[in-house]
Amino acid sequence: KSLLIQPDGQSIVEELVKNGLITSHDIVNIGYRKAQLEQFQRMLDDPGEVRAYADREGVRLDQPEKAWQHFLGRNEWIFGFGLDYRFLGILQDEAVVGASDVAGRDAPVSDFLLGARHFTVVVEVKQPSTPLFGGSRARSGAWRLSTDLMESVSQVLQQKADWLVKAKTNASGNFDRNGALIRQSTIDPKCILIIGSDSAFSGNDAEREAKFRTFELFRRDSRNMEILTYSELYERAAFVVGRSA
Repeated sequence: KSLLIQPDGQSIVEELVKNGLITSHDIVNIGYRKAQLEQFQRMLDDPGEVRAYADREGVRLDQPEKAWQHFLGRNEWIFGFGLDYRFLGILQDEAVVGASDVAGRDAPVSDFLLGARHFTVVVEVKQPSTPLFGGSRARSGAWRLSTDLMESVSQVLQQKADWLVKAKTNASGNFDRNGALIRQSTIDPKCILIIGSDSAFSGNDAEREAKFRTFELFRRDSRNMEILTYSELYERAAFVVGRSA
């Protein structure tokens, strides 16, 4: 935009494209990602926008998580580079990561199965409104973590255990969403849980500090599992767009 408002801005952009320094694909990509980032922000700020997005996209309105799954599935770049600097791409959304019971029911389903270059990653998506804390401070000075958070962590750990078994016993029959054989290895797979937002850290300064400290200590001690809030995921996406622009 800064270039184009100058008298010779268009010719400068054309010269950059002609010399291969930027491509028309780059420009389209940046524009799309900025638009999706704005959509992300609207959905974070307004639960009504989540319902509106679900309605526009033909997603089930009775499960807000489905709208977020759909949005993230359409925007693979938001997962982008993992926190350990490995690029993560979506292998399968709503991946069946384990076996059903003898009646053919209750097969464990992960919201996303991601793949780095060599290894798979299990992802579970909750809602930004999911509470991270209970209603009171514990005696130790830490804040009580919510039942929703603890149940979500347990769910992800079960998915991890199931996927570890299935990946090894059915290695020749696990395919990605494009029908290609999943060749990434599954060895103590990393897990990512996306849950809650900055709104969970409410209260006065002392309460907020206790909540931040409790949450950070909890997730730092959660082995091989990244626990991210939607606010943090948005900040990462904004950084990716800013670096690309």
